[in-house]
Amino acid sequence: MAGASMIRLIDVVFILLFGFISISEISERSKVELPKSSETPASNPDKERVFFLGIDQQGHYLVENESKTLAGARELFFYLRDQSGAARDRGENMRVRIRSNWDTPIKYTMAAADICDNLGIVKGIDVRRATL
Repeated sequence: MAGASMIRLIDVVFILLFGFISISEISERSKVELPKSSETPASNPDKERVFFLGIDQQGHYLVENESKTLAGARELFFYLRDQSGAARDRGENMRVRIRSNWDTPIKYTMAAADICDNLGIVKGIDVRRATL
């Protein structure tokens, strides 16, 4: 009987431990404290639309929350051109976040970056820092 209650107690302790681990902040905090201004009034940020562009291993471009697949760079060019024009009509700035699969050949990522450059769209390439 005592063994069973000890196992339950250990289970509860592990559940609490995992709960605290999952809600704790794991990211590193910066030691740099950014300057604050009392002279410049706060302003509303510019309207901006961010498109997330996924790229799989075969070079297919995934857009619209990965629900639509574009077969190649040509289709991507026309898609981004149309989306950029629509955002401009709404008075929004457009940004593209490029997210490649870890084993995607770099040529597909760079092709997407070139298309953004050619269309004048601000882009960012998302990477995850590898731990050694």
